[in-house]
Amino acid sequence: MVRLGTILLVGCLIIQTGFSQSVTTDSLETMLNRAKEFYYGGEYKSAIRELENALLYLKQLKQTDQVEAYKYLAFSYVAFGDRARAKEQFKKALALDPALELDPATVSPKIIKVFEEAKAEMTVTPVVEPGVPAARAPGEKISGLDATIRSCCVAGWGQNYRGEKSKGKKLMIAWGVTLGTTLGSWIVASAKKKAYMDLHSTQPSSAFDDAYEQYKLWHNIAAINTLAFLGVYAYNLYDIIFHKPSTRTSLFKSDRGLICEIHGDFVKVGYNLRF
Repeated sequence: MVRLGTILLVGCLIIQTGFSQSVTTDSLETMLNRAKEFYYGGEYKSAIRELENALLYLKQLKQTDQVEAYKYLAFSYVAFGDRARAKEQFKKALALDPALELDPATVSPKIIKVFEEAKAEMTVTPVVEPGVPAARAPGEKISGLDATIRSCCVAGWGQNYRGEKSKGKKLMIAWGVTLGTTLGSWIVASAKKKAYMDLHSTQPSSAFDDAYEQYKLWHNIAAINTLAFLGVYAYNLYDIIFHKPSTRTSLFKSDRGLICEIHGDFVKVGYNLRF
């Protein structure tokens, strides 16, 4: 049981450490510059790896850097002969910057042709880039109250609703893990307390000492897990109430996901899925 407690504690620390990881703006710019060097040096595989690593921190990239990352990722895929992926990246760049154009003086005709095909397809099937706020119909606004109610129910749900997909997913995972470890450790602590209370007076004092130490250990583990859970939940509420996401929205309305709609005299909660 002691090993299980150690695993639970380590698991919480890993979740919280991973949740707080980020990179600096300078680091991201270095990654983008290094990717460009790889591309111009003909090391397209290395360029793709570097750009995909940078795009893991999409929300920390400036919009111009996001466009550059998608653009050079598309260039690299064209060099590899993967036109489908190249067009996908061009579409993401165009979704961020519809006025984007390539200079024929510095870009090969082969790349420009794929770019023009992607632009033509955008009028039919535009692509929403990852990390951009959730799609909305024209004139539709994100309700701050709806987002807050969601986050009160499940940490991260409100962030996901207002378009912060990456943050919402991390919060949901952290909330779920810490909730599970908290409930599990309190159940074990309760069992240890019962075992201690059920000891007979005829048993040796060492048995009482051991049982009490086990109960105290699990009580402390449960308390730490509870603090971790409350910390995630409190951060979730602070973020949803005081942090204002980007106002830029995509072109489409989401057709699936958790829904929570507030009407005059009732609240509608469910999961929207299109078949």
